[in-house]
Amino acid sequence: MLTTHYLEEAEALADRVSVLARGRIVASGSVQQMRARVAQRRIRCLSGLAETTIAAWPEVRSVERDGERIEIVTDAAEAVVRQLLFEDTNLSELEVRRAGLAEAFVEITKVAADAA
Repeated sequence: MLTTHYLEEAEALADRVSVLARGRIVASGSVQQMRARVAQRRIRCLSGLAETTIAAWPEVRSVERDGERIEIVTDAAEAVVRQLLFEDTNLSELEVRRAGLAEAFVEITKVAADAA
């Protein structure tokens, strides 16, 4: 048994995870099961598209640029990737990553707080 506030540590070491909120277990399962509870995905790529253009797409939650690299947060990764490929023929270094345990924890505890 491991108790920690360092979710990266829990994600790397744990076979099963339980999330406590207000002294109660609000979710329990494997790390993969916890991550699957969140639809959110992060898309990273090199693109010449403007952030404002991408941010206007209905499936996009947020967009940040770091030099040429763009990071997009979305619940509909497939639709956003299709749009990226359509709009930017020079798109490269495309990566799609599902939510980590930290994002899942935030979402699970938010839902638990809303239900309380």
